Amino acid sequence: MKKVSTLLVMTVIALTMSAQGQNMNVKRQNAGYMRANPEMVAQNLIPDLTPDQLEKIQSLRVQHQKESLLLANEIREKRAQLRTMEQVDKPNLKAVNSKIDEITTLQNKKYKMNAEHRSKVRSLLTDEQRVQYDLRNRRDNYRQGRKGAGMYGDGGTRQFRNR
Repeated sequence: MKKVSTLLVMTVIALTMSAQGQNMNVKRQNAGYMRANPEMVAQNLIPDLTPDQLEKIQSLRVQHQKESLLLANEIREKRAQLRTMEQVDKPNLKAVNSKIDEITTLQNKKYKMNAEHRSKVRSLLTDEQRVQYDLRNRRDNYRQGRKGAGMYGDGGTRQFRNR
């Protein structure tokens, strides 16, 4: 009888843990911007969007993402070529420098394309929405470490404090 009750308890525990694991997977799938409804993301980031604004922003976003993906793939290819060129016994510095120039030209194109996209989105917004859009972009840039030399915008010294 003890064996049966022990087996029953173990089965219940195993089933409970399995159900909890599945529940966590469902929660993870629904979390984050990557799986979020793009309309909800845009509405949360820019208040009071009209359906027309939302539709136009969506079409701009899709077009921008297609162009960005192509450009990012091309940059990755050039970087891989550069690594290959640099790892030979005697690298050809002219060819290496030329490849670096190609990469920086593509990066320059990417920055300009991003600026153009932001400008197009801003042109669709009202004054109040532009303020929110600009504040969000400034906040995102700071979070991603684009402000200042270090990741936290402090010259990169934060990680070495209090050591």
